[in-house]
Amino acid sequence: MVTAVLLVAAPPASAAELSLEGAVQAALMGNRDLAAARFAVKKAEGRLRQAGLLPNPEIEFEGFSDFVSGGDGEGEFTIGLHQTLPLTARLSISREISRVGVAEALREVRNHERLLVARVQELYVRVLVAQRRETAGRQARIDAGALGKLATERLAAGQGSLAESALARVDEQRWLTSSTAAATEAERLRLELKTALGLPSEAPLQLTQSLEAVVETLRARSYRTRPSYRPDVELALLALDRAGAETRLAKATAWEGIRVGVEYLQDRGVDEPAGIDTGHFLGVKVSLPLPVWDRKTGEIQANQAAEEQRAAQVRALELQVANGIAAAQRRAALYDDQWQVFGRATQPVIDGAEQDMAKGFEEGRVEARDLLFVRAQNASLRAESADILGNLALALIELEAVAGTHPSIAAPYLEETHPHRRK
Repeated sequence: MVTAVLLVAAPPASAAELSLEGAVQAALMGNRDLAAARFAVKKAEGRLRQAGLLPNPEIEFEGFSDFVSGGDGEGEFTIGLHQTLPLTARLSISREISRVGVAEALREVRNHERLLVARVQELYVRVLVAQRRETAGRQARIDAGALGKLATERLAAGQGSLAESALARVDEQRWLTSSTAAATEAERLRLELKTALGLPSEAPLQLTQSLEAVVETLRARSYRTRPSYRPDVELALLALDRAGAETRLAKATAWEGIRVGVEYLQDRGVDEPAGIDTGHFLGVKVSLPLPVWDRKTGEIQANQAAEEQRAAQVRALELQVANGIAAAQRRAALYDDQWQVFGRATQPVIDGAEQDMAKGFEEGRVEARDLLFVRAQNASLRAESADILGNLALALIELEAVAGTHPSIAAPYLEETHPHRRK
């Protein structure tokens, strides 16, 4: 834990240039909220250290004397050492509950990591999509500007029309607005990503992986089939274990501890005709509680209801996870098909159409406004293709997050078991 805190204090040297996985690892080390959440484990370990201890022994003093009435010096003095001992296994049950608390804290941290990993990956992808839209808009603006210049020259030479020149100028400004909006969105998302990574706003950050490479990385991991539990599912199972232990503890505390003590008694009294005589006595004192009025029946009933409630919550969460995985797989498959269709059918068509129109324009068979229209549509489709690929990446990220299969998160703490885990 100390090592993790030190790593948080010193961000990695490669933080300025990060791949998708590099960004994830940087966030796991540098995220400020995660660093704070990890202290929950230390708190749980402290409660475990305190749990199940015997109460402290008691020393008791008691003395009486007849000096107030001016008697002969008679009196009594008692000193005792007492210890309360449990009659049931409540101390061991308390330790068991605290051990479950440590396991719960570990799962809470791991679930925080799971959500953080998904958030960092999502921001990484959204930044790449915004950058690609900015690039597409900038290129479209350059093309529109070049065509507008050509249209102006043609108009000065008595060729073409004023409409061609005006349309090119308007289209150039439209793409300027589009690329500027995309650049603004990319910067906003980049700042959010820096916050997730634990970096200040002025820190340099460059995303080195392309959108296609990100999709391939995520797609390769989406076919992972090893069985594992999501941290929040593990947490729900541990809560079920805790409820069962709390029910046993309520039953055990119906009998309070037995109080055992050793006492020494010194007695001074008048013994005629010898006078004052001192007697010394050593004895044992035992106090046994009786569960007559308070048998913890209400607490036991409440804990049993809580155990049933948590069992129902586990079943609900397992169904939610299973359906979430199925939905994410379906979304990923649909976006994958859409991307494949774009690359196989749409992209060749729009590229071929633009080449044909450009050639026709050079040969004087195509009007400038028609070429401008085709190029604008081509640029729009290229920008939309970034959204398609980004949606595919986001669907794969969702699938990985719902299934809990990221390598940094999957199958945590396999050495631990609990009775409600399904084999």
